[in-house]
Amino acid sequence: MSYILLHRDNLHSNLDLLSKKVGGIEKIFAVLKDNAYGHGLEIFAKEIANYGVKRAVVRDIDEASKIKNLFQEILILSEKDEQIKPDSKFIFTVNSIKSLKNTPKKTTIALKIDTGMHRNGIAIDELDRACKLISDNGLNLHSIFTHFRASDELGSEFFWQKQNFLSIKTKYNELKHKYNLKNTFFHSCSSSALLRTKGFDDDFARIGIAMYGYDTLPNSFDKSPLKPVLELFAQKISQRHIKVGERVGYGGVYRADKEHISSLYDVGYGDGLFRYVKNGDLTTTNGSKILGKTSMDSISIQSDLEEISIFNDTTLWAKQFNTIVYDILVKLSPKIKREFI
Repeated sequence: MSYILLHRDNLHSNLDLLSKKVGGIEKIFAVLKDNAYGHGLEIFAKEIANYGVKRAVVRDIDEASKIKNLFQEILILSEKDEQIKPDSKFIFTVNSIKSLKNTPKKTTIALKIDTGMHRNGIAIDELDRACKLISDNGLNLHSIFTHFRASDELGSEFFWQKQNFLSIKTKYNELKHKYNLKNTFFHSCSSSALLRTKGFDDDFARIGIAMYGYDTLPNSFDKSPLKPVLELFAQKISQRHIKVGERVGYGGVYRADKEHISSLYDVGYGDGLFRYVKNGDLTTTNGSKILGKTSMDSISIQSDLEEISIFNDTTLWAKQFNTIVYDILVKLSPKIKREFI
Protein backbone atom coordinates (compact mmCIF):
# COMPACT_ATOMS: atom_id res chain seq x y z
CA MET A 1 0.00 0.00 0.00
CA SER A 2 1.08 3.58 -0.63
CA TYR A 3 2.27 5.41 2.48
CA ILE A 4 3.66 8.72 3.72
CA LEU A 5 6.88 9.17 5.66
CA LEU A 6 7.25 12.30 7.79
CA HIS A 7 10.87 13.27 8.36
CA ARG A 8 11.32 14.18 12.02
CA ASP A 9 14.78 15.74 11.57
CA ASN A 10 13.45 18.07 8.88
CA LEU A 11 10.53 19.13 11.05
CA HIS A 12 12.76 19.81 14.04
CA SER A 13 15.15 21.79 11.86
CA ASN A 14 12.27 23.94 10.63
CA LEU A 15 10.96 24.51 14.15
CA ASP A 16 14.44 25.40 15.39
CA LEU A 17 14.70 28.08 12.69
CA LEU A 18 11.20 29.45 13.24
CA SER A 19 11.52 29.48 17.04
CA LYS A 20 14.67 31.54 16.74
CA LYS A 21 12.92 33.91 14.34
CA VAL A 22 10.05 34.68 16.73
CA GLY A 23 12.09 34.59 19.94
CA GLY A 24 10.98 31.27 21.43
CA ILE A 25 8.82 28.23 20.77
CA GLU A 26 6.15 29.60 23.13
CA LYS A 27 5.40 32.34 20.57
CA ILE A 28 4.40 29.92 17.83
CA PHE A 29 0.80 29.06 17.04
CA ALA A 30 1.25 25.97 14.85
CA VAL A 31 -1.35 25.85 12.09
CA LEU A 32 -2.74 22.30 11.92
CA LYS A 33 -5.96 22.91 10.04
CA ASP A 34 -7.18 20.60 7.26
CA ASN A 35 -5.41 17.49 8.51
CA ALA A 36 -2.22 19.44 9.23
CA TYR A 37 -1.92 20.47 5.58
CA GLY A 38 -2.20 16.82 4.59
CA HIS A 39 0.47 15.62 7.04
CA GLY A 40 -1.99 13.98 9.45
CA LEU A 41 -3.58 16.00 12.25
CA GLU A 42 -3.13 13.74 15.26
CA ILE A 43 0.27 12.24 14.43
CA PHE A 44 1.68 15.66 13.56
CA ALA A 45 0.16 17.33 16.64
CA LYS A 46 1.75 14.74 18.93
CA GLU A 47 5.15 15.26 17.35
CA ILE A 48 5.21 19.04 17.64
CA ALA A 49 3.78 18.89 21.17
CA ASN A 50 6.69 16.61 22.12
CA TYR A 51 9.04 19.15 20.55
CA GLY A 52 7.60 21.85 22.81
CA VAL A 53 4.92 23.65 20.81
CA LYS A 54 2.24 24.88 23.24
CA ARG A 55 -0.32 26.42 20.89
CA ALA A 56 -2.16 25.26 17.78
CA VAL A 57 -4.54 26.64 15.17
CA VAL A 58 -7.29 24.52 13.65
CA ARG A 59 -10.28 24.94 11.37
CA ASP A 60 -13.14 23.82 13.65
CA ILE A 61 -14.19 22.25 16.94
CA ASP A 62 -13.95 18.76 15.49
CA GLU A 63 -10.23 19.21 14.79
CA ALA A 64 -9.69 20.98 18.10
CA SER A 65 -11.31 18.18 20.09
CA LYS A 66 -8.97 15.56 18.58
CA ILE A 67 -5.85 17.33 19.85
CA LYS A 68 -7.22 19.13 22.91
CA ASN A 69 -5.03 17.30 25.43
CA LEU A 70 -1.80 18.14 23.61
CA PHE A 71 -1.78 21.95 23.80
CA GLN A 72 -2.30 24.80 26.25
CA GLU A 73 -4.37 26.83 23.79
CA ILE A 74 -6.09 26.08 20.50
CA LEU A 75 -7.28 28.85 18.19
CA ILE A 76 -10.35 27.83 16.17
CA LEU A 77 -10.56 29.82 12.95
CA SER A 78 -14.09 29.09 11.72
CA GLU A 79 -17.09 27.88 13.62
CA LYS A 80 -20.79 28.70 13.45
CA ASP A 81 -22.03 30.93 16.27
CA GLU A 82 -24.40 28.28 17.62
CA GLN A 83 -21.51 25.82 18.08
CA ILE A 84 -19.39 28.16 20.20
CA LYS A 85 -19.22 27.05 23.82
CA PRO A 86 -16.83 28.27 26.54
CA ASP A 87 -13.84 25.98 27.00
CA SER A 88 -10.67 26.51 28.99
CA LYS A 89 -8.42 25.64 26.04
CA PHE A 90 -10.39 26.87 23.03
CA ILE A 91 -10.08 30.36 21.58
CA PHE A 92 -12.88 31.15 19.14
CA THR A 93 -12.30 33.55 16.27
CA VAL A 94 -14.91 36.29 16.04
CA ASN A 95 -15.21 37.91 12.61
CA SER A 96 -18.17 40.25 12.97
CA ILE A 97 -20.20 42.46 15.28
CA LYS A 98 -23.09 40.02 14.87
CA SER A 99 -20.94 37.13 16.14
CA LEU A 100 -19.84 39.22 19.12
CA LYS A 101 -23.49 39.65 20.06
CA ASN A 102 -24.17 35.92 19.72
CA THR A 103 -21.10 34.58 21.54
CA PRO A 104 -21.91 33.15 25.01
CA LYS A 105 -20.59 34.98 28.08
CA LYS A 106 -17.17 33.95 29.42
CA THR A 107 -16.11 32.58 26.03
CA THR A 108 -12.46 33.19 25.17
CA ILE A 109 -12.25 34.90 21.80
CA ALA A 110 -9.74 36.18 19.27
CA LEU A 111 -11.01 39.28 17.48
CA LYS A 112 -10.11 39.33 13.81
CA ILE A 113 -9.60 42.70 12.14
CA ASP A 114 -9.96 43.34 8.42
CA THR A 115 -6.88 45.42 7.67
CA GLY A 116 -7.29 45.19 3.90
CA MET A 117 -7.86 41.62 2.78
CA HIS A 118 -11.64 42.15 2.78
CA ARG A 119 -12.42 38.49 3.35
CA ASN A 120 -13.56 38.46 6.97
CA GLY A 121 -13.00 40.27 10.25
CA ILE A 122 -14.48 43.46 11.67
CA ALA A 123 -13.70 46.78 9.99
CA ILE A 124 -11.08 49.00 11.58
CA ASP A 125 -13.69 51.64 12.41
CA GLU A 126 -15.76 49.00 14.28
CA LEU A 127 -13.13 48.43 16.95
CA ASP A 128 -14.72 50.84 19.45
CA ARG A 129 -18.11 49.13 19.11
CA ALA A 130 -16.48 45.71 19.35
CA CYS A 131 -14.66 46.60 22.56
CA LYS A 132 -17.90 47.84 24.13
CA LEU A 133 -19.65 44.58 23.23
CA ILE A 134 -16.77 42.51 24.61
CA SER A 135 -17.01 44.41 27.88
CA ASP A 136 -20.82 44.45 28.09
CA ASN A 137 -21.18 40.75 27.20
CA GLY A 138 -18.49 39.50 29.57
CA LEU A 139 -16.25 37.97 26.89
CA ASN A 140 -12.61 37.06 27.49
CA LEU A 141 -10.52 38.76 24.80
CA HIS A 142 -7.43 36.61 24.30
CA SER A 143 -6.01 38.37 21.25
CA ILE A 144 -6.53 40.66 18.30
CA PHE A 145 -5.23 39.50 14.94
CA THR A 146 -5.29 40.00 11.19
CA HIS A 147 -4.22 38.22 8.01
CA PHE A 148 -2.16 39.69 5.17
CA ARG A 149 -3.40 39.29 1.61
CA ALA A 150 -0.05 39.69 -0.13
CA SER A 151 2.68 38.74 2.33
CA ASP A 152 4.14 36.31 -0.23
CA GLU A 153 4.29 38.91 -2.99
CA LEU A 154 6.78 41.64 -3.74
CA GLY A 155 5.03 44.98 -3.32
CA SER A 156 3.78 47.61 -0.90
CA GLU A 157 0.48 46.02 0.17
CA PHE A 158 2.13 44.04 2.96
CA PHE A 159 3.50 47.23 4.52
CA TRP A 160 0.16 49.02 4.09
CA GLN A 161 -1.65 46.28 6.02
CA LYS A 162 1.08 46.20 8.68
CA GLN A 163 0.58 49.90 9.22
CA ASN A 164 -3.16 49.39 9.54
CA PHE A 165 -2.58 46.71 12.17
CA LEU A 166 -0.18 48.95 14.04
CA SER A 167 -2.93 51.56 14.23
CA ILE A 168 -5.23 48.89 15.71
CA LYS A 169 -2.69 48.17 18.44
CA THR A 170 -2.51 51.85 19.33
CA LYS A 171 -6.28 52.29 19.24
CA TYR A 172 -6.94 49.26 21.44
CA ASN A 173 -4.49 50.47 24.06
CA GLU A 174 -6.66 53.59 24.31
CA LEU A 175 -10.00 51.75 24.26
CA LYS A 176 -9.07 49.19 26.93
CA HIS A 177 -9.17 51.95 29.56
CA LYS A 178 -12.48 53.30 28.26
CA TYR A 179 -14.17 49.87 28.53
CA ASN A 180 -12.18 48.44 31.45
CA LEU A 181 -10.61 45.70 29.34
CA LYS A 182 -7.36 43.87 30.05
CA ASN A 183 -4.16 43.84 28.02
CA THR A 184 -4.45 41.49 25.07
CA PHE A 185 -2.12 39.67 22.68
CA PHE A 186 -1.55 40.63 19.05
CA HIS A 187 -0.61 38.44 16.08
CA SER A 188 -0.50 39.09 12.37
CA CYS A 189 2.27 37.03 10.79
CA SER A 190 1.71 33.91 8.75
CA SER A 191 4.71 31.92 7.48
CA SER A 192 5.55 34.20 4.58
CA ALA A 193 5.03 37.36 6.62
CA LEU A 194 7.35 36.07 9.32
CA LEU A 195 10.07 34.98 6.89
CA ARG A 196 10.22 38.41 5.28
CA THR A 197 10.03 40.35 8.57
CA LYS A 198 13.33 41.62 9.94
CA GLY A 199 12.11 42.58 13.41
CA PHE A 200 9.30 40.45 14.83
CA ASP A 201 7.21 42.57 17.20
CA ASP A 202 3.96 40.64 17.77
CA ASP A 203 3.17 38.34 20.67
CA PHE A 204 2.64 35.28 18.47
CA ALA A 205 3.07 34.10 14.89
CA ARG A 206 0.74 31.65 13.14
CA ILE A 207 3.06 29.25 11.35
CA GLY A 208 1.79 26.82 8.74
CA ILE A 209 3.56 26.08 5.46
CA ALA A 210 7.04 27.04 6.77
CA MET A 211 6.76 24.47 9.55
CA TYR A 212 6.03 21.86 6.88
CA GLY A 213 9.19 22.88 5.04
CA TYR A 214 8.35 25.46 2.38
CA ASP A 215 9.42 29.06 1.82
CA THR A 216 6.82 30.48 -0.60
CA LEU A 217 8.38 33.92 -0.95
CA PRO A 218 9.55 35.07 -4.41
CA ASN A 219 13.19 34.50 -5.29
CA SER A 220 13.91 38.20 -4.79
CA PHE A 221 13.88 37.47 -1.04
CA ASP A 222 16.63 35.58 0.75
CA LYS A 223 15.57 31.95 0.93
CA SER A 224 15.26 30.21 4.30
CA PRO A 225 16.83 26.74 4.64
CA LEU A 226 13.54 24.98 5.32
CA LYS A 227 13.22 21.26 4.64
CA PRO A 228 10.03 19.55 3.39
CA VAL A 229 8.72 17.08 5.95
CA LEU A 230 6.42 14.88 3.87
CA GLU A 231 7.45 12.16 1.41
CA LEU A 232 4.90 10.08 -0.52
CA PHE A 233 5.73 6.46 -1.46
CA ALA A 234 3.93 3.95 -3.66
CA GLN A 235 4.40 0.21 -4.06
CA LYS A 236 4.55 -1.80 -7.27
CA ILE A 237 1.43 -3.67 -8.42
CA SER A 238 2.72 -5.07 -11.69
CA GLN A 239 5.49 -4.71 -14.30
CA ARG A 240 5.71 -5.09 -18.07
CA HIS A 241 8.17 -4.66 -20.94
CA ILE A 242 7.09 -1.85 -23.27
CA LYS A 243 8.18 -2.04 -26.92
CA VAL A 244 8.83 0.85 -29.29
CA GLY A 245 5.53 2.34 -30.44
CA GLU A 246 3.40 0.81 -27.69
CA ARG A 247 1.15 3.12 -25.72
CA VAL A 248 0.47 3.17 -21.99
CA GLY A 249 -2.71 4.02 -20.06
CA TYR A 250 -6.01 5.71 -20.85
CA GLY A 251 -6.17 7.29 -24.29
CA GLY A 252 -2.71 6.01 -25.12
CA VAL A 253 -1.30 9.51 -24.67
CA TYR A 254 2.12 8.11 -23.86
CA ARG A 255 3.90 6.40 -26.77
CA ALA A 256 7.26 4.69 -26.20
CA ASP A 257 10.11 5.88 -28.42
CA LYS A 258 12.38 3.13 -27.04
CA GLU A 259 12.02 -0.16 -25.21
CA HIS A 260 11.79 0.11 -21.43
CA ILE A 261 10.19 -1.26 -18.27
CA SER A 262 6.88 0.20 -17.10
CA SER A 263 5.52 -0.54 -13.64
CA LEU A 264 2.14 0.21 -12.12
CA TYR A 265 2.15 1.69 -8.60
CA ASP A 266 -0.67 1.86 -6.06
CA VAL A 267 -1.46 5.57 -5.79
CA GLY A 268 -3.74 7.65 -7.99
CA TYR A 269 -6.09 10.58 -8.07
CA GLY A 270 -8.47 8.64 -5.80
CA ASP A 271 -5.78 9.07 -3.13
CA GLY A 272 -5.59 12.81 -3.73
CA LEU A 273 -2.74 12.74 -6.24
CA PHE A 274 -3.32 15.32 -8.94
CA ARG A 275 -4.40 13.81 -12.28
CA TYR A 276 -1.47 14.04 -14.68
CA VAL A 277 -2.52 13.75 -18.35
CA LYS A 278 0.91 13.94 -20.04
CA ASN A 279 0.92 17.72 -20.50
CA GLY A 280 4.64 18.26 -20.02
CA ASP A 281 7.12 15.93 -18.35
CA LEU A 282 6.54 14.94 -14.73
CA THR A 283 8.97 12.79 -12.75
CA THR A 284 9.25 11.14 -9.37
CA THR A 285 11.80 11.95 -6.67
CA ASN A 286 14.52 9.88 -8.38
CA GLY A 287 13.76 11.28 -11.85
CA SER A 288 11.69 8.36 -13.17
CA LYS A 289 9.14 9.39 -15.80
CA ILE A 290 5.43 9.18 -15.16
CA LEU A 291 3.85 7.57 -18.22
CA GLY A 292 0.49 8.71 -19.56
CA LYS A 293 -2.61 9.61 -17.62
CA THR A 294 -2.87 9.01 -13.87
CA SER A 295 -5.60 6.49 -13.02
CA MET A 296 -7.94 6.64 -10.04
CA ASP A 297 -6.03 4.06 -8.00
CA SER A 298 -2.71 3.74 -9.79
CA ILE A 299 0.02 5.42 -11.79
CA SER A 300 2.42 4.09 -14.46
CA ILE A 301 6.08 4.94 -14.05
CA GLN A 302 9.21 4.08 -16.04
CA SER A 303 10.78 2.10 -13.21
CA ASP A 304 11.28 -1.44 -11.94
CA LEU A 305 11.60 -0.54 -8.26
CA GLU A 306 9.42 -2.45 -5.80
CA GLU A 307 8.50 0.86 -4.19
CA ILE A 308 9.15 4.40 -5.29
CA SER A 309 9.12 7.88 -3.79
CA ILE A 310 6.54 9.86 -5.77
CA PHE A 311 7.74 13.15 -4.28
CA ASN A 312 9.60 14.47 -1.24
CA ASP A 313 9.14 18.09 -2.28
CA THR A 314 5.88 19.20 -3.89
CA THR A 315 7.34 22.27 -5.60
CA LEU A 316 7.77 20.51 -8.96
CA TRP A 317 4.24 19.13 -8.81
CA ALA A 318 2.78 22.52 -7.93
CA LYS A 319 4.50 24.06 -10.97
CA GLN A 320 3.28 21.24 -13.22
CA PHE A 321 -0.34 21.82 -12.21
CA ASN A 322 -0.11 25.61 -11.99
CA THR A 323 -1.04 25.65 -8.33
CA ILE A 324 0.61 26.07 -4.92
CA VAL A 325 2.38 23.52 -2.72
CA TYR A 326 -0.44 23.76 -0.15
CA ASP A 327 -2.87 22.43 -2.76
CA ILE A 328 -0.77 19.35 -3.53
CA LEU A 329 -0.27 18.51 0.15
CA VAL A 330 -3.75 19.09 1.50
CA LYS A 331 -5.38 16.88 -1.15
CA LEU A 332 -3.58 13.73 0.06
CA SER A 333 -6.12 11.25 1.42
CA PRO A 334 -6.34 10.84 5.21
CA LYS A 335 -6.58 7.09 4.51
CA ILE A 336 -2.94 6.92 3.47
CA LYS A 337 -0.84 5.64 6.38
CA ARG A 338 1.52 8.24 7.85
CA GLU A 339 4.58 7.56 9.97
CA PHE A 340 7.40 9.65 11.45
CA ILE A 341 10.96 8.44 10.90
